[in-house]
Amino acid sequence: MKKKILVLAALVGSMTLPAFAQSEMTTSQTNLDQRAAAQERRAASAKGQLSAVTADQARTNGLQRCANLPAFYKVDCESRVNGQGAVSGSVVGGGLIKESVTQVSPDELRNAPRIELKPQPEPPMQRPRGTAPR
Repeated sequence: MKKKILVLAALVGSMTLPAFAQSEMTTSQTNLDQRAAAQERRAASAKGQLSAVTADQARTNGLQRCANLPAFYKVDCESRVNGQGAVSGSVVGGGLIKESVTQVSPDELRNAPRIELKPQPEPPMQRPRGTAPR
């Protein structure tokens, strides 16, 4: 059961990652080559998805992601967004893992609401206007 809680903590903690991904990163900070990075930048700019995010905006976004969780999980989610707990990993390595440990009694754990995580479909890729498929 402890493993499930840690996995949930990792998944919820990783939800703050898109805010970091929107910051101005160089190709030396990512695993993309120069050409792929430029293509990703153009695609995001064309869709209006690329914008600078302040630390306050990133925090607000993270707290909004926690808002839909049941109270049992929401408190821990908010504490991770606010910087509590341990952080490991890197953006280049595939993501930041934020972990916090909360001790609960076996009864609390048995009565905890279950969360079913469903994969989210990827939106279809769109080419910028005037380009032909390769």
